[in-house]
Amino acid sequence: MAYQSAGMKHQGRRAHNEDNFLAEDAMGLYAVADGVEAESAGEVASEMALDLLAKTFRSLKLDEDATPPFEYAQGIPLQARALKFAVREINRRIYEKGGSDPELEGMCTTLSAAWFTDRKVFLANVGDSRIYLVRQGRIQQLTHDHTSIAQGSTEQTPALDFLEHYSSISEHELTRAVGVNPDVEVHLAAGTPKNDDLFILCTDGLYQELRDFEIMDMALANSPPAALKKMIVTANERGCKDNIAAVIVKVS
Repeated sequence: MAYQSAGMKHQGRRAHNEDNFLAEDAMGLYAVADGVEAESAGEVASEMALDLLAKTFRSLKLDEDATPPFEYAQGIPLQARALKFAVREINRRIYEKGGSDPELEGMCTTLSAAWFTDRKVFLANVGDSRIYLVRQGRIQQLTHDHTSIAQGSTEQTPALDFLEHYSSISEHELTRAVGVNPDVEVHLAAGTPKNDDLFILCTDGLYQELRDFEIMDMALANSPPAALKKMIVTANERGCKDNIAAVIVKVS
């Protein structure tokens, strides 16, 4: 199974670009992160999250005797436990960095990641950056938005086998982000990718301006790089006031 990917980000009308992406075909690892604007140094948090994600996976040894300790998540596949561990470690490092540097105090970020390994895909998300699956002319959101609007829906997705979900109940704002607290709850899912599947990871700057079917149509009609360019141009033409980061992964 092979993957063709492209990633792109755009500053939009903001003074700083706090959205970032990771696209590592060699590791089958893809992610987007949106530094929270309301907090200081959102761009530092998103960059740090993706850098730590890549470094963690380069150093992981996936066997039952390996460290780091994966025993806290028994009952789900080792790969999913590794992804959960990575996100929790990233959260801890960002939280500690924000607590030790007054200029970075309170920094945090969303994080949504997809890891393709052993003919499976494992997903993790914290916050409201999304991962979509386009398959056989349909698009489906695979992640759960940790916002009050989402209301913590617990519906299982037919496209992927559901592994774990934590509901979120809160006010009209992000209810969960990486770096806010010493530990974080991570939403996990996993399933089997198929040939011609498209996985689309994006921050809210994109999906707030484009409807799901528009994202799907652009992804199906273009190569991953061309699709991303068209999505971002269209979002900005519609008056997008936010940063955008997105990745498209095509399975073949």
